[in-house]
Amino acid sequence: MEISQYLDFDFLIRFLEGLQKFLGDNSEVVIHDYRKGYDHTIVYAFNSQVSGRTVGGSPKGGMITLLGKDIETMKDSLQTFSNGPKDSFFKSFTTLIPDEDGKIIGSVCVNMDISNLLMAQNALASFIQHPVTERKAPTNDIDALATKNVDDILQYYMQQAELLVGKPMSLMNKEEKIKALDYLDQKGVFKISKTSVLLCETLQVSKYTLYNYLEEARSGRNS
Repeated sequence: MEISQYLDFDFLIRFLEGLQKFLGDNSEVVIHDYRKGYDHTIVYAFNSQVSGRTVGGSPKGGMITLLGKDIETMKDSLQTFSNGPKDSFFKSFTTLIPDEDGKIIGSVCVNMDISNLLMAQNALASFIQHPVTERKAPTNDIDALATKNVDDILQYYMQQAELLVGKPMSLMNKEEKIKALDYLDQKGVFKISKTSVLLCETLQVSKYTLYNYLEEARSGRNS
């Protein structure tokens, strides 16, 4: 008798509950049943206060559009990064659930708030690249940028702005965002056409707010 014959739904629930406890307080496991309606797909949730959802809630993203599609091309778990509530940042993976005919009817989603890990990563990067008492971005970028195209240059300076502030842009408060924009403005990145669009997405602000912050940065620099 194959071991798969012993693996039932009760086992799955116990396993997922144990997995959540193993991953810790910053993780959650959510099970969706897409057959129960688009507005109420969550049927099980372990430690779901991480994202603020509960049983009876709805899915995020476009997963519901997969209902009834063939799972064959989507058997591998989907790994994603996304912004969560209250300035949190999630690393997630989603495994789709098929019915007996191989059609998608639900999913198991594991989400982990990695905000603290990202901040630690930036702190370590800053420590390794610069003296701990001298937390500032490089002033001589010629060698670093010599072989980079325009998109790479923008990404490079955004990474340096995060090192300067000490945290990812998605987790910065208003003052930190202004500080980052001041640095980027002095590096001339706003001459690149797609800069404002990318910064709005990364900083999670509107274009109106972005340019208000930029004006504050310039005013503070010239005062």
